[in-house]
Amino acid sequence: MYHYLKWAALSLFFRRNLRYLLLMLVSMIGIYAADGIYHDLVDYAIATGRKGLILYFLAGKWVLVILLSILFVYSVMHLGFGKESVVAKKEKKKRGEKVDDKKAKAQKELVMQRLEKFKSKGRLKRRSDLVLERLEQERKKR
Repeated sequence: MYHYLKWAALSLFFRRNLRYLLLMLVSMIGIYAADGIYHDLVDYAIATGRKGLILYFLAGKWVLVILLSILFVYSVMHLGFGKESVVAKKEKKKRGEKVDDKKAKAQKELVMQRLEKFKSKGRLKRRSDLVLERLEQERKKR
């Protein structure tokens, strides 16, 4: 049983965070690809005798690595381990809890309106009460 719960929790985590997990995977693959392409370009520059281009290749590699690292960190920060992620909770606090209070009050009013329907005496009559009322009405008619 515990085994199934672990797989259910894992699948729920992947389902909720698939976008960010894919961004993390793309950024890691991009960093390794940038390094590999850089080494190939350096070998090409040395083979053709254009050693002045190595500086540009290095600068381009590091710009790409930094951008992909920022994408990776962004993805990690947006992973949600609970019902709401950390970022969503911070945004909720920034907007203020007044919105939540209004929603909660509106929902409470709806519930109270539903309960008011059942408070009226006509709604709470039992079958036996209805039978007794019919018998009394029949006696009055006689």
